[in-house]
Amino acid sequence: MIKGNIDLKESLVFANKFFKNKNFEKAEKLYKKILKKFPNNFDANYFLASIKVQNNNYLDSKFYMEKALSVNPNLPELNNNLGLIYLNLNEPEKSISFFKKAIELNKNYLFAYTNLGMAYVSLKKVPDAKKSYLKAIEIDPNNLLANYNLANLFKRLGDHENSEIYYKKSIEINPNHLASYNNIMDLYDKSNQNKKLDELINGAEKIFKDNQVISSFKAKLLYKNKQYKKVVSLLEKINFMPEQIIQKQASYEVLAKSYDKIGNYEKAFKLFQMLNDIMDERKNQTVDKNIYIKTTKDRINFFNNPKISNWELPKILDDNQDPYFLIGFPRSGTTLLDTILRSHPSIEVLEEVPIINRFIDELYNKKNFSLSNLEKIEPKLIKEMREYYFNQIKFYKKDKDKKITIDKMPLNIVHVGEIVRFFPNAKFILALRHPYDCVLSCFMQNFMLNHAMANFLDLNDASKLYDFTMSLWKIYTKNFSINYQVIRYEDVVSDFQKTIKDLLNFLNVTWSDNVSEFYKTAEKRGIIYTPSYNQVSQPIYSNSMYRWKNYEKEFVNSKHLLDSWVKEFNY
Repeated sequence: MIKGNIDLKESLVFANKFFKNKNFEKAEKLYKKILKKFPNNFDANYFLASIKVQNNNYLDSKFYMEKALSVNPNLPELNNNLGLIYLNLNEPEKSISFFKKAIELNKNYLFAYTNLGMAYVSLKKVPDAKKSYLKAIEIDPNNLLANYNLANLFKRLGDHENSEIYYKKSIEINPNHLASYNNIMDLYDKSNQNKKLDELINGAEKIFKDNQVISSFKAKLLYKNKQYKKVVSLLEKINFMPEQIIQKQASYEVLAKSYDKIGNYEKAFKLFQMLNDIMDERKNQTVDKNIYIKTTKDRINFFNNPKISNWELPKILDDNQDPYFLIGFPRSGTTLLDTILRSHPSIEVLEEVPIINRFIDELYNKKNFSLSNLEKIEPKLIKEMREYYFNQIKFYKKDKDKKITIDKMPLNIVHVGEIVRFFPNAKFILALRHPYDCVLSCFMQNFMLNHAMANFLDLNDASKLYDFTMSLWKIYTKNFSINYQVIRYEDVVSDFQKTIKDLLNFLNVTWSDNVSEFYKTAEKRGIIYTPSYNQVSQPIYSNSMYRWKNYEKEFVNSKHLLDSWVKEFNY
């Protein structure tokens, strides 16, 4: 039992010794014993807080760190530590005040600046985050975390040049920093800087022997160079650790695609299914494939009404030119068309920015509108919603001199009904591809999962979604006067010039020879944020046409869903 100051000092000596030797269980018991008699003891509160952090118990850690801070509020380290605790508790706004206090007490507190940057990132305050990281680097140019975090920030902003600079600096600071290698290799891979990727891999292999991350990127490079058997030989030897899920996913995808290329279709399909099973297990509980199916069904039920064709056109109260949309089922060739069109000097394409999704959210959730109100819309609301959309377009548009801006988001096809009610003169480009090829490609693609993409983890589910989506499109074209042009992927491949000339005529722009060399535009774009980044960086090829025939037996349960669309689209 602690009886006085002498006992306190002795107990602290023992407790601190336990802490130093990482015997946290004994240290915690002794610190708690001290706090029963001396609840405001600084050391006991501080080290207890540290122990709780070790155990990821941030709530208890906050309690003890606040007690320690109340004893000594002017210690920069304490303010910084409490800020970190709040950051781990997902309370970045509270954390900022403590990081700022730490900096106020110590103007050159490196770690506080770095942590402040992380807090700003979590709040999407990019300029403030950038400023904080740069200040940390000013204090210590060789601080690894500040350089690495700044590189990540630049990568997120699409500033690939600066991102590359700071990843290289991170590697210079710590040649064994695998995360920096991983991210800069990803940058080189997705921007098709294959020579740089090759050089980096060769250097990394000397440092990281038989590393799964390095091997995954090496496999990607071999795949790009069409060395499919070498990919198989490399990846079949890798035994992934349980925690290396992301690397395993990436490798399975490349391995499966390589088996596909060498004609082992049974093995390829099995691997694609295994990849999708991993993704299914990893998907967030908030992702529900049935939600998107319901969204589509709701619109089918609502718009499948002949009376809709008699709806009056809305009154437009502004002078804005109605927008252009590039739509289609995923993997139907939308990214290829995007790349071709943005090669034209008069056209800008906004690549998969969820403007219409935000538009729909604004309409139905914030303005309490509903599908049933679409027949008659108040002119005021039309004006407001059109203004909302065009403001979004202005925000994302990079070149004001471009005559045409195309909003490219494939699954905007589901919301065509709402679009034409607010933008009756909108023009739509519908990307079309053989239904079997389209569905198979979705199944074989490692998408970032959301409610829609979750349906692609199973071939039958993907087929069902295709059926629902195209049924809805058919209803839209039947009941609305829609200005649209169908562009078949197969026509782009087989008769490029005629197909693209027809498309440009539809858009009222003249031919430009730039579109024939679209792959050069893709090479200059940097990172392309769709799964097709590799394909669109090379000239047109026909390898992806009618690939489904190699997997025909896998469609036995989906034929009844897709065959009608094969007939509908004259394939």
